[in-house]
Amino acid sequence: MKLASIELISEINPHPNADKLDLAKVLGYTCIVEKGKYKTGDAVVLIQPDTVLPDKPWAEMFKKRSSRTKAIKLRNVWSFGIVMPLSTWFTDNIPVVGDEVSDLIGVIKYEAPQPQQLDAKGLLPHGLSKTDEERYQNILDLPFGETVDVTLKIDGQSATFYCYKNRQTGEWHTGICSRSLELKPECLNNYTRINLKYDILSKLLNYCSFRDVSLALRGEIYGNGIQAHANNPHAKLPLDFAAFNVYNFDTFTHERPQNDHYYQKVCRCISVPEVDLIERTTLTKELIKEYSEEMTEINGKSFEGVVIKHSLGSFKVINMSYDDRK
Repeated sequence: MKLASIELISEINPHPNADKLDLAKVLGYTCIVEKGKYKTGDAVVLIQPDTVLPDKPWAEMFKKRSSRTKAIKLRNVWSFGIVMPLSTWFTDNIPVVGDEVSDLIGVIKYEAPQPQQLDAKGLLPHGLSKTDEERYQNILDLPFGETVDVTLKIDGQSATFYCYKNRQTGEWHTGICSRSLELKPECLNNYTRINLKYDILSKLLNYCSFRDVSLALRGEIYGNGIQAHANNPHAKLPLDFAAFNVYNFDTFTHERPQNDHYYQKVCRCISVPEVDLIERTTLTKELIKEYSEEMTEINGKSFEGVVIKHSLGSFKVINMSYDDRK
């Protein structure tokens, strides 16, 4: 996932409610910019949402609003991301379109603070990656017209419970991971408490060994003050867990709706909670706009966004209203 990169402006349109502002379309992002500063086809630096800007003069204006790059609404139009001219940093040896430049300009990914100390065993094992869904704005060929699952995105902390078979020795390995680390299972923390509550590793091992498949059940731990802010409806709930995905170590892929080990099928087989399926419907541009810009609540509660799962992958749609108030 890119944090800041060289991209081309695909459209420039006047802001409908402000004479001194334009709307710049870059990838799938709409960013509000100074009127007349850019034109269609210009190469710019796109700084993506959920990044932290450095303490530099060029960033001062943006950091007055928030330490994290997020959605903002200006004159009743949403802006998501930051567009800056190349000349802010580059005069010679200008990177080419598509190049990641976050290290060069000092942008880092925002990481929500961990609510507790974790006793780490090591880095993520067996080729597991962090649970980062790609934003829809970064995907050029969205599968419009396909039937998709729209699932709730919970604002909590990512957790993974895995069962892995060494194909050479036949030995099974199990473990518990946070977003970026494997944890010592004997320690007591939110992750191990959830495992004890639902007996996840034991039940997942039975499932995997019976079917001779290596899987990782991935989901979100929430409640008990995790990601506590006024807009998060899950933060004040008791500590709990909802699975949202299954990774297959044997195929090196996440299980899709048509697969045997799709997260819903696994969760219902081993009696582990799963994220809410909001709807199964046809993917359209209007559907994405509804969840990102038009809706502010689902079932009377604010929501961070949704994850849309299709036959070849998945992507997230962040709710602008929630992100603005986070």
